[in-house]
Amino acid sequence: MRFEMIQKDNSCKIIMAMLIGAFILVPALQAASVVADENYMNIQAKTDRGYYSPGDIIRIKGTVTGEDKSPVQAKLVFQFQGMNITAYSDPDGSFITRVPVSLIEPESIYRLIISAHVEGFEEKNLSIPIVIMGEPSSLAPAPLIPDEFSFI
Repeated sequence: MRFEMIQKDNSCKIIMAMLIGAFILVPALQAASVVADENYMNIQAKTDRGYYSPGDIIRIKGTVTGEDKSPVQAKLVFQFQGMNITAYSDPDGSFITRVPVSLIEPESIYRLIISAHVEGFEEKNLSIPIVIMGEPSSLAPAPLIPDEFSFI
C-alpha cells in the first residue's frame, strides 16, 4: 500500500511539472515566432578619440547593415548624458554625427547608446564607453582627430 501511494505522489509531481513547463514554454514559443518574422540589423560605429574633456564634441562614424550585410537606411537615436540626438543613416547605410559632451557632468566613464529603428527590422542598440577627463592624463594619447573625422 505504501509503495502505491509513493508512486502516485511521483506521478502527480511529474504531471504538475509538465503542466508548469507547458505554461512557460508555450508563451516563449509564441514570442519566438514573432521575432523570427523580423530581420536583424548590425551597427558598427567608432568615435574620433579615446577620451574627451567637458565641452568637447564626440564625432561618431559608422554603418547600419542587415543580416546579409546589405545597407539599411535607419533612424538613429544617440543617447548620451541625458541628451537624445536623432539622425538618419544614408541609403548606403553610413552615418556621421556629432554629440556634445556636457560641461557640468563629472569626470567618469559614460555610455553612448546608439539605437537603430526601421520598419521590418528588430530594433538594435549599440553601447560605446566614453571616457570624460577634466584634464588629459599623462598616460593618455594626444587628442588628435583622425583625418577621416576632420570634415565632420
